[in-house]
Amino acid sequence: MKNFGRRPLTVLIALLSLFVLMLTGCKSEEAGKLIQFDKQDGQRLIRINIKDYGSVTFRIIPDGQEDVVNGFIDKCKEGYYNGTSFYNIIEDYLMIGGTNNDGADPVKAKCSDKLYPLRGAICLNILGDGTCSYDSFFVITIDKGQLDNIEELVEHKGYTFSDYIRFGYKTELSQEELENFRLYGGAPWLYGHTVVLGQAIEGMEVLDEIEKRHTEEPETEVIIDSIETD
Repeated sequence: MKNFGRRPLTVLIALLSLFVLMLTGCKSEEAGKLIQFDKQDGQRLIRINIKDYGSVTFRIIPDGQEDVVNGFIDKCKEGYYNGTSFYNIIEDYLMIGGTNNDGADPVKAKCSDKLYPLRGAICLNILGDGTCSYDSFFVITIDKGQLDNIEELVEHKGYTFSDYIRFGYKTELSQEELENFRLYGGAPWLYGHTVVLGQAIEGMEVLDEIEKRHTEEPETEVIIDSIETD
């Protein structure tokens, strides 16, 4: 009778453990369900062709920021970026392409709160006056390994990662949102400070190769041959 009395408790504990594991698995799965990784109506594709390296394809996502997105696509169509370069490459962080001449008229920045500056995101910078310019764009290349290193460094200094982002960059992110960055890589401190136009769906290895070569040969110019749109 004594053993019989313990058996249901053992079974109950086992079932609870299984239930917790199922919940954890669901949470991880849900964390990956972001709209920038899902093909949806109204999305467009652009392909950035980079001289001597190859191409990177991005899914461009309107999601409430149609005016800004359509303006960017129009610039691509008219060949605005053809012959420009990735003129500022910060290894393991981001690559800035286009021109820094401030020739394009600024537009009112409007960004979706459902799009995140994850690894592979193509973005426009939001200026201090609440506008953004089409002169340049950037692609985030920081991976989850580098992000882990930053988080460990921050925690070593006695801060939580959430506090570091909140107080250092005035950026509020939930723990679930931070988990998405830990899963995919990216720059959580840029959330709310940049317009995320879309997400790379093919060719990130091309950008990784550019960063690697730039480290070895920083004077080598990285030319954007053209940007194609669908």
